[in-house]
Amino acid sequence: MDNDSGPVNVFPSYYAYLFIADTIGTSRTTRIANVYPGRQANGSTLTTAVGGEDSAGQVSIYGFWEDDDAEYPVKLAVLNMQIFNETQVEERPQLSVNISAFLPPGAQSTVKRLQAPGADIKSGNVTTWAGQSFPQGVADGSFVEEDLNGDTITLPASEAVLITFDS
Repeated sequence: MDNDSGPVNVFPSYYAYLFIADTIGTSRTTRIANVYPGRQANGSTLTTAVGGEDSAGQVSIYGFWEDDDAEYPVKLAVLNMQIFNETQVEERPQLSVNISAFLPPGAQSTVKRLQAPGADIKSGNVTTWAGQSFPQGVADGSFVEEDLNGDTITLPASEAVLITFDS
């Protein structure tokens, strides 16, 4: 509802909540593990020096499992945390991540993207989750879920994807 601060507006953080809710889902048995870059010597799961990678180490991958004895995750969340601001004039950097070690054999893989023009935006009407924006809390636009063909996913800087594996 409208208030003293202005008209109804959804802020960009709302999309992060949608991403997290979709990632965790409704299961009460989901287990999560940081699968890349993994735990560093200092205890951190982030690093700024991952062997010549263009993102300067700002990529993290989390796996989600439903069964204790499952070899492969049912979902992967891949985050490219390299900062790109909408106000930057250079081309937006991107990186490709090979996820072959986490692909269940014969699984169909779908991808949903969390996207915005840059990490510095303040308005939620230009951010999208799975192709849809929620400028006033209601989905606007077409739902987009990509098929992952192959074992590599490409992500622009300041973007995240959720990959779901259906066996």
